[in-house]
Amino acid sequence: MKSCGVSVPAVARAAAAGDGDEEKKMAAGKASETEEDFPKLTPQERERLASVDSTLFGFQRLHEDGARTKALLLKAVRCYDVYILKAEGKVEPEVFCQLGHFNLLLEDYPKALSAYQRYYSLQSDYWKNAAFLYGLGLVYFHYNAFHWAIKAFQEVLYIDPSFSRTKEIHLRLGLMFKVNTDYESSLKHFQLALIDSTPCTLSKAESKYPPMRKYRIAKEAYESLLQTENLPVQVKATTLQQLGWMHHTVEQLGDKANKNSYAIQCLQKSLEADPNSGQSWYFLGRCYSSIGKVQDAFISYRQSIDKSEASADTWCSIGVLYQQQNQPMDALQAYICAVQLDHSHAAAWMDLGTLYESCNQPQDAIKCYINATCSKSCSNIPALTARIKCLQVEKVVIFICDFMPTTIALS
Repeated sequence: MKSCGVSVPAVARAAAAGDGDEEKKMAAGKASETEEDFPKLTPQERERLASVDSTLFGFQRLHEDGARTKALLLKAVRCYDVYILKAEGKVEPEVFCQLGHFNLLLEDYPKALSAYQRYYSLQSDYWKNAAFLYGLGLVYFHYNAFHWAIKAFQEVLYIDPSFSRTKEIHLRLGLMFKVNTDYESSLKHFQLALIDSTPCTLSKAESKYPPMRKYRIAKEAYESLLQTENLPVQVKATTLQQLGWMHHTVEQLGDKANKNSYAIQCLQKSLEADPNSGQSWYFLGRCYSSIGKVQDAFISYRQSIDKSEASADTWCSIGVLYQQQNQPMDALQAYICAVQLDHSHAAAWMDLGTLYESCNQPQDAIKCYINATCSKSCSNIPALTARIKCLQVEKVVIFICDFMPTTIALS
């Protein structure tokens, strides 16, 4: 694993340097403080900090018995901040990486993300730094930005299969894939975590708060992140996307009307930051559809298809809209597009089966329902199985009635 390689002594010496020219200090803002105001790291402190990185996250209990460690990290952050300010832009990328680690361990996620993003933009071979990728993945995981967290964690496993926190990564990947209904990948990572005997922190962290409080904490974390100065455009867009979709899908965050209104506002702002996000356009279409704005929903779905690769989710949602508008042929074409793109799309198969039932085509409906039950993402197999049996019975009854001799039928 590649270390950040930052020179802690160099940072400390720079932060504790002499006053220098007063005019330069005035121009540098905080750098105009007196020398006594600057934090100074002792040789022992510098030695302790040299081994600090993201792999300590969750293992340093700063709120319980790590008061000394927390004080050292806070002091180090101030020292690094002063150094960066005095350097006037001439800062080695590794300084930002180490600053990101310190803020991550302090659970100051907005500052950790900001520092990691600076390192990412300055270090061309950032992808070789497993500790950086792991820290960045943890921050994204905290904000429920699962797409980016999965990417970061997978890169760690690729560049360093023997990474010391592999179990932590597999558990988080398992949880994220489960949320994304990719149950096969989820099971694989949970099994890999199960056979790993190294210590783990996630179970305690995940059970710390009840579900309702988790949503509130997530909402506050997203809104806090959006207040960060110089937030990268992509991070802003993703944060607004996640915040908006959470309000649309989580019932505990308020009444439906206010939730949808806030969700639409967030998604619109997300698209202002990144108008080419097919996922945000799809989420916006779902929100419009839920409040009956059919035309706006169609426009959003079309934008989603135009801005990104074809999505089974989008075509399935378009099919639902057509079916609600009593346009069965258009709905049929949309559902077929969905299952062609993803043959295991349970929702599309179920909706297609319902469409066939409404058109009095039970045999086709049965085939669709069977396909739905074969999907790993199907969540209501018992109900579908019962419906399949009911349709099969109705089919047999109709067959008997059609071929029963007239004399017997009359008797």
